Amino acid sequence: MGEQWGFYFDPNSCMGCNACAMACKNRHGVDEGSVDWRRVETVSSGSFPNYQETNVSLSCMHCEDAPCVNVCPTNAIEKRESDGIVTINREDCIGCRYCGWACPYGAPQYGEEGLMQKCNLCLDKGPGSGAGETSKNAQEEPLEPACVDECVGEALHAGPIGELMDKASDAAAETFEQNPTSVIVEPAADEAAAEAAENSVITPLSAGD
Repeated sequence: MGEQWGFYFDPNSCMGCNACAMACKNRHGVDEGSVDWRRVETVSSGSFPNYQETNVSLSCMHCEDAPCVNVCPTNAIEKRESDGIVTINREDCIGCRYCGWACPYGAPQYGEEGLMQKCNLCLDKGPGSGAGETSKNAQEEPLEPACVDECVGEALHAGPIGELMDKASDAAAETFEQNPTSVIVEPAADEAAAEAAENSVITPLSAGD
């Protein structure tokens, strides 16, 4: 496989402004309130007077062993060999929603056109899936993901995992090695908040979510 691309996120720099989520919608023409390729969630820890809130920016994790790929009956979802990005070929998608149900992070979402869609790490612009686009590793000037481009606090970065690891602390690198996704997450400054933020990224949603 070519070098895996992914995200780096530092919750200590995230302002919770939702600029990343709105930038994603604007670039890809996703209507507000319909689907969210990227979203910001606030996780809490502790109790008064030691109550702590941490903002976490979430999108597709481009998992090493992506469960959405394994359940797609038409093979419309692919873990690309060229750059490790998980894409949906919407020409082959039948809108059965199996991928959405299988994903523990709620990344693939059902659009108004009756097909699934999700973050493609900005392989291209527009509501298309990015399937079939040139590898990020082969592009002379890869498109900067909209979420990264508009992040006010510079909490989000994207690129080859090897380059992103240069930004990571020892704690973030250790957690990443145990986590089969392609997102490197710094621990929050507060210990309890760090655990809550880590769980929101690493722990799958419950069956009822």
